Amino acid sequence: MTLNIPEMRWAGILLLAGGLIFWIGAFSPPYKHWMTKDVREYLSIIHGHKPNWYFIHGAFTVGVLLTLFGVQLLTHAMTRAGAGVYSQLAFTGFLFGSLFWIMNIAFRLTVTVWAADKLSTSTILEPSFKTWMDWTNLLFAIYMVLAYLAIGAMGLAAKDLDLLPPWVTSTCIWFGFAGAALYFLRFPVFEPPLMVHTPLILLGLVILLTIK
Repeated sequence: MTLNIPEMRWAGILLLAGGLIFWIGAFSPPYKHWMTKDVREYLSIIHGHKPNWYFIHGAFTVGVLLTLFGVQLLTHAMTRAGAGVYSQLAFTGFLFGSLFWIMNIAFRLTVTVWAADKLSTSTILEPSFKTWMDWTNLLFAIYMVLAYLAIGAMGLAAKDLDLLPPWVTSTCIWFGFAGAALYFLRFPVFEPPLMVHTPLILLGLVILLTIK
């Protein structure tokens, strides 16, 4: 089977655009709410910068959806070109991971904002909020692991097809599978969600530069 060049190029555009939009959200101020372990301080920062909170998570949502569409196009093109099971596993993993991420975002935009407003008006921290945070942190962890595994599978699919430069496919393979393992070990480099998009931005850029 032949490779669908327009489909590949659109995949590259979406991977690049999705990753950059996600990074814009990640680097939008304020930054301290990502670093503090004090729940009260976390909620107070959110309440004081509510428009920023909505913008950040709007960028996260758009970024991950564009990336998901890019992964779908890329894996579909690779499957039709004969990549086999790896490309299908990559899309399935990223799809389910993205659903968990969007559920996490929905929690942040509703329950977290409600808890921040309540703390601001009554100085009372809702007792159940920490438990709900633990639950959504689990959703976040599932997203991270599935996304890293999907990146590794995409690298294997591209390697089977000899589609992209070997250093790119090797980067995706090692980054993806190492990321999934090291995230469990709480290795700091692999904990921020923006790291998932680093190899995907690279992949999108290389596709646009090499697939003609």
